[in-house]
Amino acid sequence: MDEKSSAMRVSLQIRKNDKETWQLEGIENDPIHSDNHGKSLNKSDANIAYRFKRFPVTGSFDYFSKNRISLWGAGIGLDPYPFIRGAVGINSQHIEAGITAYLNMSLNTSTNKISWISHDYEGMMSGYEDHEGAEEGKYQEVKFNGGIGGFINYFPIKSIAISYAPFLYRPWWDDEVRDYEVSFRFPCIISQYFGASILIAKHVQVSAGATLYLSTAVKGSYWFFDSGVGFVF
Repeated sequence: MDEKSSAMRVSLQIRKNDKETWQLEGIENDPIHSDNHGKSLNKSDANIAYRFKRFPVTGSFDYFSKNRISLWGAGIGLDPYPFIRGAVGINSQHIEAGITAYLNMSLNTSTNKISWISHDYEGMMSGYEDHEGAEEGKYQEVKFNGGIGGFINYFPIKSIAISYAPFLYRPWWDDEVRDYEVSFRFPCIISQYFGASILIAKHVQVSAGATLYLSTAVKGSYWFFDSGVGFVF
């Protein structure tokens, strides 16, 4: 971007609509013991899998502003649920680099079985009582997820960018299932985007790239490929 300039971009991202399941390993529920009556929940494996449910077409609107070398940007979009994102960095003739963050809302579906105990005060006459139960089924919850990462772009010429963007995010912002706190933390995911884009006739931006997903709780990795087109004005 030129010094002391701004730009807006409307873009559509087209992605391969894969549905991959990532089985998490080494996740366990801690044992829970009652104080008075000895009711307890034994330590058990937490059988959890992440499923990549990617919407095939996403859209966004972004605004960018540059001073001398400093750059900031903000955007909103649908994927298919709403998200917001922001970025700050530097922008020079051949290099652009900075940090970025986003927050997304989604309607998540999970199949789960929950066992619980509670130690409740029932009043002066009854004192404390232990209760226990179990529930299972398929549920939908509104969840927030987000993360933070960085980006670096290299411009061999002004209209071409070669990009790398690492990102660390949590699929679930909170560690709860249907308002029940769990005794483990949902593992984070590390993504790395590699791609390139070209600006045609100063207004049309065409991009293509691949994203590598990794996690400390998962063996192996997953690749996803996408392409996009935007209009810059």
